[in-house]
Amino acid sequence: MISPGRLPAAGRGAAGIRRDTGTSLLETLAAAAAAVILAAVSVPAIGGQRGALQAAAAARHVSALAHSARAEALARGVHVALVFQPMAQDFRFALFADGNYDGVRSADITAGVDRQVSSWVRLGDQFSGARFGIVAGATDPDSGTVLTGSPLKIGGSGVLSFGPAGGTTSGTLYVRGPGDEQFAIRLLGTTGRRRVLRYCAADRKWYPS
Repeated sequence: MISPGRLPAAGRGAAGIRRDTGTSLLETLAAAAAAVILAAVSVPAIGGQRGALQAAAAARHVSALAHSARAEALARGVHVALVFQPMAQDFRFALFADGNYDGVRSADITAGVDRQVSSWVRLGDQFSGARFGIVAGATDPDSGTVLTGSPLKIGGSGVLSFGPAGGTTSGTLYVRGPGDEQFAIRLLGTTGRRRVLRYCAADRKWYPS
């Protein structure tokens, strides 16, 4: 007879150890599989969210640059412009100030008369995946027609000019992210006001951002 003090503990012994270990292993494998599935589902979602945030930040940055350029024109008493130059699938831009009181012009930039006052940069240098561009199917905020051509709707000159009286070139700059994120920076000429809009592809409408 086995004395009460030497009764084997429930689940102990070789068979018990294998049973406990097997259960623990199954639980670990199940948890690992769940983690892999969750990661596979969340990575694209996180990537899409990051792209939307980068595009939104880039659009607000462009709006802030327009505000700074207008303030610079008011302070200097001359025209100041954001000048855009096309690159592979994007544009670079820099700030120039009028040097002979006839506005910022391409010929004067080439001749060195209109002075460059900031370095050339691209949106993607600061906002990963963001660039000036139009997402396929995005529509014009006013007419509702599908947008085509250049994402810089500022008269085709590539120069967004701000005058010493506070006025600016009227138009719209379109900024997109790496996916279908689309934003627009609208500029009203007489007042120099700016609006940032976000495009919703689901209902083909623009909303304030």
